[in-house]
Formats: sequence, C-alpha cells, structure tokens
Amino acid sequence: MSCKDSHVTEKTANKKLTTAAAVALIPLGALSKKGVENDMHPLSENINVFLQNQEKAESFTPTGLHRKDYLKIIDAQVRAMIKYQDKDGRIIDPVENVEKYYTTPCFAHSVAALVASSHIDVNDSLALRGMKALDISLTDMVNATVNGNHGDFYTWPVMLAYETYKPFVSKEQLKSWDDKIHSIQVEKLYRTYNKPKENNWVLVHTAGEFLRAKSGFTNYDYVEKMLGLQLSNFTDLGMYNEHGNPLPYDLFPRHYLSGMLQLEYKGPQATSLRHYLWKGAWTSLFMQSPFGELGTGYRSSHHIWNEAQQCVVFEIYANAYARAGREKEAGAFKRAAMMSLNSMNQWIREDGSGYIVKNRFPIENKHGYERYSIHTCYNMLATSMLAQAWEFSNNEIEELPSPADIGGFVLPIVNPFHKIFANAAGTYLEYDTNGDQKYNPTGIIRVHLKGGHPQLGPSDGIASYINKDKKSVALGPLWQNEEGTWVSLSEQKNKSSKVEILESNTKEAKFRITHDITNPGKKSSQVTIIETISITDGKVVVKNEFKGVVGNKRLTWPMLVYDGKDRVNVQLTESMASLELKGKGVQFNVETPKNVSLKRKQVELKHRNGICDVAYAEFSENTVIYSLTPKN
Repeated sequence: MSCKDSHVTEKTANKKLTTAAAVALIPLGALSKKGVENDMHPLSENINVFLQNQEKAESFTPTGLHRKDYLKIIDAQVRAMIKYQDKDGRIIDPVENVEKYYTTPCFAHSVAALVASSHIDVNDSLALRGMKALDISLTDMVNATVNGNHGDFYTWPVMLAYETYKPFVSKEQLKSWDDKIHSIQVEKLYRTYNKPKENNWVLVHTAGEFLRAKSGFTNYDYVEKMLGLQLSNFTDLGMYNEHGNPLPYDLFPRHYLSGMLQLEYKGPQATSLRHYLWKGAWTSLFMQSPFGELGTGYRSSHHIWNEAQQCVVFEIYANAYARAGREKEAGAFKRAAMMSLNSMNQWIREDGSGYIVKNRFPIENKHGYERYSIHTCYNMLATSMLAQAWEFSNNEIEELPSPADIGGFVLPIVNPFHKIFANAAGTYLEYDTNGDQKYNPTGIIRVHLKGGHPQLGPSDGIASYINKDKKSVALGPLWQNEEGTWVSLSEQKNKSSKVEILESNTKEAKFRITHDITNPGKKSSQVTIIETISITDGKVVVKNEFKGVVGNKRLTWPMLVYDGKDRVNVQLTESMASLELKGKGVQFNVETPKNVSLKRKQVELKHRNGICDVAYAEFSENTVIYSLTPKN
C-alpha cells in the first residue's frame, strides 16, 4: 500500500470514528443532506426552514465570547466563596450561617475545572481548598450526613472533581478517596433512592451512579433500572415534565443525561436517550430568548443557573454536530451557548459572585427567591454547570445565527407546558395559555424586544408566590361582569383555549388565541376574549377583542420600576408609556381607541426582577390595539 493510500485510509477511519461519536448524541437520520426527516421531530419543518434562513441572515454579530470565558466566571465565583469555607472544607452560606445543600461538592468540581484547564496550578492554595471540599463531601456521603438530605445532588459533581484531581494527589490521598467512594450506601444517601415516580432528583443521582459505575466503583444495574422507569416523563418534543410543568426542571435533568451520553454512556437506554435528548436540545434552542435566557415557567425560573444549564446542553450538541461535519447546526448551538453565558455575565456582583435571581437586591433580602434558593448553593451549582460546559466546549466552532436571532416561528408547546413562543427577526414573546396562578398568570408573560431591555418587556407576569398579596397580573385585558366586578384574563385557568398560527416567517410571527370564559359571580355568563399577536419589524402589536362583555374594559401592563439597585425611568403621556433602564427601554402605546389615557396604579408589587407598578387604560369599546417597541 502506498503512503498516499495509507493516508486516505487513515483519514477515512478518523472520519468514521468522528461520525460514530456524533451519532451517540444525534440520530443518524438527522444528519441527512436533505434535512431532518419529518417523522423525526415535531419541529422538523421549523428546523429545516431555520437552516435555510440561517444562510440568508444579515448583520449578524458574534458575542465575542469563547471557551476561556467560562473560566473567568468560575474563577471569580469560587474566589468569592473562599471567605465562607470553614476549617473542614465546607462552604458556609453567609445568609443562612450554615452549609446549605450541595454547595461544597459543586465548589470542589468548579475549582477542579480551573485545575484541569491549567487556569490555576494544582499546588495553588485555591486548588488545595477544592480538594479539601471534595474530601469533606465524600466523608459526608459515606456517613449519609449531607446537608438538607440532598445527597442525590452530590455524586455527579464529586465524581467529576475526583477524576480531575486523581492524577495530582498522593497514593495515600487517592486510596482514602477510593475507599470512601466504595463505602457509599446509596440507599441511605439518596432521598429518592429507588423511587420510580419521583421527580428530577432521581435522574440527578442516577447520572452520579453512572459516573461511579464508569470509574469501577459499582455496576450499572441501578442506572439502567432508573433510566428505564423515567423515560415515560419525556414528551414528544424531548422535554422532561414533572409536577407544575416547570421549564427550568425540563432542562435540568436533560443536562445531566446529555452529559452521560457525552461521557460515553452506551447502555440499553442509550438509543432512547439519544432520541429524546436530541429532540429536547432543538426544542430548547427554539425556546431560547434573543437575550440568551431560558423561557420562564413555574418554579426556579429567572435563576442564573437556568442559563448555565443551557450552556452545557448547547455546547454538547455544538460539539456533536461539529464532529459530524455539520457547521451550520454546530454554529447555531455554539451561538446559543455563548448567548446563555453572556446573559449570566449581566448578573455578576461586585465580589465576583452572582445575583442568583435576576434582580439586584442585596442577597439578605432573598427577593424573588424560592424557599430553597441559597446564595452559595445556587452560585456553585451554576459554576459546576459552567465547568461541564467548559469541558465539553469546542473552541474551534464559530458562532452562527441561532433561532433566537432569526426567528420565523410560532411554537405552541401547549400540552403539557401551556406555553407559546413566537419570534420574528430576534423579537420574541412568550405566552402562557393556562397560567398556574402560583408563579405565572395567563396571557403574555414575556416580551423581549430586539434592541430593548430584557427585564422591561416585561420578562414575566406577576403571581402569588412572589407577590404575596395574591394578585396575578399579565400584559393583557380585564373586563367588568354584570355585577360590575373586574375580571382579569391573567387570573383565569383555562385549559380549552384555541391557538391558531397565522404567520410564521422571519418577517412576521403572528398567532391568535381564543379564550371562552365563564364570568365569575352570581350572574354567570359566557364571554370570549380573543388576542391576536403579531411580531414584525421589531415591534409587537396586540389586538384584543371582547365578545359578550357588557361592562367597561381595561388593559394592564406590569411595569418594572425598581430592580433592587436602580430606579427605572417611567414616563406616561396620555396613550403612551415608556420605561428606561441603563440606556435601554421599551415603549407601550395604545393605538386604538384614540381617546384612551394611561394611568399608573401607584402600587408596589413584588416580581422576580424587582418591584412593579401597573399601567392601565379603561375604555368601553369592544376592540383595543396596542404595541410595544424598543426605546433607545
């Protein structure tokens, strides 16, 4: 055989190996030159149209971020935690004054990434602190004394940290760690051990058990059992569903499972996982906001780890597509990862740690927090995710436009998540068709205008969990019933709303949603509320129609007026209102009827992003048209 022939054979073999690695994450049918086959994904047509439009995209500007930028956030965050580390290695939360949940193992893993990247030397004092955190985490795992009974969350970051530190430590230290990992009694450590009907926690500890098995500390039997039981929680769009239909906890287990495939899980469930996770990765790509944010929906929304987990999944699929030689898809996923990272960069505090929820209140206020939101824990969870994103990132992939940039779609994800996402040319809207009333009202809950400020759109509605006076407010209509009582669409639970897609192209995304509602009160009657929403030329135009309403009508717009640090500049002039914060803003205008005046309620309502007031207009006509545009 000639040298030339040998070179060709080697090149062909390498190409086959690269493709094989890619198809561990991407179904082979998705790599067809003709595009994604129709029966492979409910969004096949959207994906194929997007890839065609991607080639025509104009005025695209990359973020300028790269793989090393993950390390910058990780480094700043873990250094902010040093002052909270006690003599045993645990991270003590400065607000709660105790170690909380899985902060310490995530700290260990985050520091390990800095070592693995040569960002810091293995003998650096920070690296030694990371090893100390790993050691105490393992001790607590063996003793089943982890804080808050959150052992399910320990094993994944602990094993990732262990594999990183392993080459650098003494034989004595390694033997100590090995003995501890061998000694873990999972039935005592995991709160959801062997519970098939539990939520995402099961998949979190299952992913950890995969890493223990991969390193030879146990077998794969339990992993296979739990994966098989959990597959029924996936929807046809590849989304993971649990109680409340939370969007953060759709992606949360998927980022662990995607990591398993990336780390060469090849068990009996690999084909099914590949099928669901590839689908879910594309669905997440279409749901992402042009500002890089995960869609809002139910508990744990607006936490910065939402975007960190996007980084993980998007980097994994960027890398997979790159290995398959698919530059367009790889570039779109890389872009989405970098937009997620860029979003996180907006929420860094002066000490290098993050605001764990997207507002700027002091951490002691816990504003917008869940009962389980903890400053140290959720910062270290985010950096542990970024450590994975760094590990899985391919720096040679160039950013190309993603669906968030180009738009051209209306995406109803109604069953079971009761959401609609629409985007035209990078202006984006999220609608909740049946708000849970605890976290999200019914109606328009997010408007992210290209060139505007993401938190001013608004970026979520108002509901009872955050706003303790139990009011639900969304951008949308109210009306008076026969008794003169005001009824709000935002407060309605309506599973039977009808959604119609009217336009879905890069110039216009337009849909109509019809709500048939029984008026509350002694004299119950039927009313129909029709909302027709159009996104075009960077502008959102909404037409509300009222049928069967005998009283007056109103339109409300929740306005963020304070983000915990800065006051929003609010201006109202007759039928127009505007908000401006840090040079970016949004303008709200009632276009018809012409004789409408906007007023402020002069209230302070708690919201994930800060404090809101409400602008409203009252009128008697059966139709109102209003618009939102960016204000710069």
